[in-house]
Amino acid sequence: MAHRTLAFTGIAAALLVACGATGPSEQLVKARSAYDHSANGAAARYAPARVLDAKQALAEAEKADDNSTEEKHLAYIAERKAALADAEAELKIQKESAADADAEYQRLLKQQRAAAKADLDRTREALRDTVDALGTVREDLKKKDAKVGELEDKREKLEARKAELEKTQAALESDLSASERARKEAEERAAAALASLDKLANVKEEARETVITLSGSVLFETGKSALLPIAKERLNKVANALKEMDSSRKIVIEGHTDSRGAEKMNYKLSLDRAASVRQYLVSQGVDPQQVQAEGKGETSPIADNSTPEGRANNRRVEIHISK
Repeated sequence: MAHRTLAFTGIAAALLVACGATGPSEQLVKARSAYDHSANGAAARYAPARVLDAKQALAEAEKADDNSTEEKHLAYIAERKAALADAEAELKIQKESAADADAEYQRLLKQQRAAAKADLDRTREALRDTVDALGTVREDLKKKDAKVGELEDKREKLEARKAELEKTQAALESDLSASERARKEAEERAAAALASLDKLANVKEEARETVITLSGSVLFETGKSALLPIAKERLNKVANALKEMDSSRKIVIEGHTDSRGAEKMNYKLSLDRAASVRQYLVSQGVDPQQVQAEGKGETSPIADNSTPEGRANNRRVEIHISK
């Protein structure tokens, strides 16, 4: 038994190393960079809700399998949300700048008008004394008019920039909505496909995977690994459901036996049965790169092997589908 434990531990370690070797996709790296830019930039102050939205989207992408289609899709959404946060922050900054410029413009305009009136009053009084004083007032007015012109030009440029940013924001929101709709439709198709199997098998949703359990007595004759005709009918529906799912989801078919018979024979029988199910699913259109077969023998019972009912429950095939 100790040798078997070491063997399974080695297999698990090899699988963990293989899973971690691929690393994150380029899209996820870009999404992380975009989020860091937003979280550490002006967006943290001016668009915190958008930054939080991008953070949550990035967290969803981080949960997905490395370099998978789901990871790339979720990372793209996270990157778009970070860009949306930056755009909203820049828009608010520009609005503040525009408001400040407009206030300065109004202040100077009011000041200029007041000064002009005062100058005019003084000019009327000084007109009797000197024409030179009138010339000085006229020169002062020209300088103030030039300043007003500069502020007006700046205000027009800020208005143009504001319109450009609003257009960019609308485009980003439209792009994000389309991506989210496509993802939702794919999730609904996958859920409907799994629901259709409830009458054929036990379908269990777990945190990181979906498990479909098929009774061994329905699939095989006692001690055999060749599929029964009724098994093919059921596996046809399982294959149809699997083909509706995202191709990035990994599928592991596990064969299980009861404790009767030699341990090595039980392991071989469980592996042969898992391989038969895999071969048939592949023949029905399931991607062979997506699915693998494993034999568990008698090592993972779900019921007491001391009773006929318990042994029947332990003779099974489980299909594990990653999320």
